[in-house]
Amino acid sequence: MTARGAPAWLAEFQARFGEMIRMPLDRSSGTLAATPALYPQSLVKDVQNGPQTRGEARLAVYNRQYWFRLFEALKSAFPLTSRLTGYWAFNEYAARFFLSHPPRGWDIERSADGFEALFADAIEDEDGRRRQALVEAARIDAGFRRVFLAPKTASYRPSSADATRLLDGRLLPSAALQILEEHSPLLEIRARLVRDEVESRLELPPALARSRWWALVGRDHAILQIPLEAREAELLGLLGAFSIRDALARLEGACSPEERAALPAKTGTWLAQSVERGFWSGIRFGE
Repeated sequence: MTARGAPAWLAEFQARFGEMIRMPLDRSSGTLAATPALYPQSLVKDVQNGPQTRGEARLAVYNRQYWFRLFEALKSAFPLTSRLTGYWAFNEYAARFFLSHPPRGWDIERSADGFEALFADAIEDEDGRRRQALVEAARIDAGFRRVFLAPKTASYRPSSADATRLLDGRLLPSAALQILEEHSPLLEIRARLVRDEVESRLELPPALARSRWWALVGRDHAILQIPLEAREAELLGLLGAFSIRDALARLEGACSPEERAALPAKTGTWLAQSVERGFWSGIRFGE
């Protein structure tokens, strides 16, 4: 018996079966095919032949379904990235990811955690602008996932006790908040994908004249997309890392003399709106 009480033969069988189902599918024929010849032969011998199929063919069903289920889960988690990349190429990135980060929990939704970082490092044979768009697409998809999966927490509302020392506090970003930048109209494309039943690769849209900033925030079982000014997005990032006083000072130092004249009124509005929109979960003093 093993330490957990399972028979040793079962643990050994599960190890061989796990090795088999994780065997990568072969892409050389232009389709995703199982390669039973590479399965552990001791496992193949343990599987009885069926009335119409041999044991290795029966194992191949599990092998294919393991990968197809993971590919589908990742495609659903990264709809914009997978359509811009094309499903065939996207599945190759997915296979690399799952070989180095095999799922280890019961929730298949969590199997996609961390994919965007590997994808950004692994992109090959793309020109500079297309590579930037694919990286941004993965960050946008990952941002939606984080907001969707974020635990529900109450939004911060300053108390009367906070008012006298508010500038010395550091705001704590809500887990359901993501700040995103795009250089192509990717969020518009992603919104259309919900109604698009076509599965062919999407062409990259023309670049924007200037980048756009967005806040994604979860609210009432929905994800709101709120446009931000560039300096507003910069301030939100600073507020999550520094006290309000220091964040405002750093933003002012980054602005041109022309911008500084209107900055006090703008930052006051941005701060008030960020609290009203539920961007923060609390405030911390004394750091």
